[in-house]
Amino acid sequence: MLTNLSMMLLHCSQKLAALEKILMKSFPESLKVYGTIYYINRGNPFNLEVVVDSWPQFNTVITRPHESEMKDDLDNYTNSYFLFTKDSENLREMLTNTDAINWKQVLQIQGFQSSVDKVLKEICARKMVKMDTAKNILFLKERTINSFDMTKEHNAPEETEGTTPPSVLQSKDGQIFQITPLNEIHADQVNQGWGFGGNERSLRYIQRCIRHFPSFSAVDSDGSPVCWCVSEQSTEYRMGYTLPELRNIGIMRRLIELATKPSFLILKDAPVYCHVAEINKISQRATIGGGFHVARGNWYQWTCHPLKSPL
Repeated sequence: MLTNLSMMLLHCSQKLAALEKILMKSFPESLKVYGTIYYINRGNPFNLEVVVDSWPQFNTVITRPHESEMKDDLDNYTNSYFLFTKDSENLREMLTNTDAINWKQVLQIQGFQSSVDKVLKEICARKMVKMDTAKNILFLKERTINSFDMTKEHNAPEETEGTTPPSVLQSKDGQIFQITPLNEIHADQVNQGWGFGGNERSLRYIQRCIRHFPSFSAVDSDGSPVCWCVSEQSTEYRMGYTLPELRNIGIMRRLIELATKPSFLILKDAPVYCHVAEINKISQRATIGGGFHVARGNWYQWTCHPLKSPL
C-alpha cells in the first residue's frame, strides 16, 4: 500500500511539546491541529494521537482519535480528523498512500486551508467517497496571535488580586443574567440548537465535550440557560446559541466578551477562536463586538461518506 511516503505516530512527550511550539509559527492555518495537541499535552481527554509524514522535519500533521475510540463506523463526531500541511502534494500522497485516515468510515475532517479542499475533492472522487463541505468565516481573539512569545513557557497566568471574574452580565434592555458553566443535563438543549447536531451521536459528543472541556452560559433567574457556547477537543468555541425570544439584545456579544477575558479562567493558555456561517450577519456582528476579528482563510469541515455502506 505504501509508496515512497510513510507516516509515523508521535508518542514522545518531548516531541509533542516541541510540535506544539512549532505550530504556533503557522497560525492561523495550524490552529485546529495546534488546539488538539494542546489537549493531548494536557491529559488527552479525547484519547487522540498525532500522525506526521516525518520528524523532526515535517510537512503534514494529522491528529485523530485512537483506533479504539472509532468503534462506530457511522459516527463522524468521534471519527474526526484535524490536519495542517505545508505542502499540498505531500498531503495528497499521505492521504492516498497511507492509512492516516480510515476512508471506510463516515468521518469528518477539519482545517483552515483552502488548498486542503482541492486535495480532498480529488482523493474522495478517486476513493468513491461522497464529501460534503461546510465553509464558514474564521474568527480569532486578538491575543491568539499577539500574546504567544515563542521563547517562553506558556503556563496559565496567575490571577492578580482584585481581578475577580465577572459572574453576571446585563443585556441591552437591562436584564441581568448569571454566567455559569453548562452541565451535562443541558446537552440535549445544546444539541437541539446546534446546526451540526440534532441527533443521538451529536448528543453523545456534546455530553463528552461538556464533561471534559470548558463551557459557559448565561442563565435566567430560574437557572435555565438562555445563551451558551461549548469548547471542544481543538479548543475552538462552538455550538453558540441564544434562545430566539432573547436575541438581538446583546447577550451573546457580552457573554463571549466576558468569557474569553483572561480573568474568567477559561482556556487562558489556549488559542481563542470560533467560526460563524457566512450568511449569519447578526452572529458575525456579535462575535466582532465580543472582541474577535476575521482571520485570513476560512473554517472548513469536510464530512465524508463512503459510497459503499460500512454496514
